[in-house]
Amino acid sequence: MKYKIAYIDEDQSDTRRFQRFSYNFFEVVPIIPKDSIEDTCNEILESHVDAIVSDFDFAEQLSTVHYDGTDLVSLFLKKREGFPVFILTSYEDDAISKGEDVNIIYEKKEMDEGEQFLERVKAQIEKYKHKLETDEKRLLELIAESKKRKLDALEKEELAELDSKIEKALDKESRISNLLRDDKEASELSELLKKVDELAKSLGKKDE
Repeated sequence: MKYKIAYIDEDQSDTRRFQRFSYNFFEVVPIIPKDSIEDTCNEILESHVDAIVSDFDFAEQLSTVHYDGTDLVSLFLKKREGFPVFILTSYEDDAISKGEDVNIIYEKKEMDEGEQFLERVKAQIEKYKHKLETDEKRLLELIAESKKRKLDALEKEELAELDSKIEKALDKESRISNLLRDDKEASELSELLKKVDELAKSLGKKDE
């Protein structure tokens, strides 16, 4: 089973190069940056990929694009906390000085130096998926416990946090965490179980 990753670059030759480089590892979804960073981010979300690899400087060939790869992954991480993101660039120093996390920035020459970079991407995908599965398991434990007794304040807070994480994993905004404060257990737990089921189906599809 190949994971699906988005590759964002305005240079089609570099996109083809990356597709050849990662052919044996990943299904690559090529994305050309749009003028609007929000539109590009939404296209990535709608492609339901397992990771993002982005070029840094989009303005080299697209003068109407006024953001770069670090801006794009920063916006995406606000929607999907902890999601596997990588910057692959010819301008490593510029990207490092601009970016918030130097650990996600790699030089494009990685494509000439074997498969170590691809192994890193795969490892981050599997780490992220494992974290979601762990959150799902803990959420089910709390739901089961809530049917036996009234949850305390810390447990309710944990339930709300897990709800928010799962909403983000499903590309939705959190809708019901505030209900936890109102003790509406029946309706809110029903909603949570629906979300857990959606997450399990989503993870299951990618594991096939």
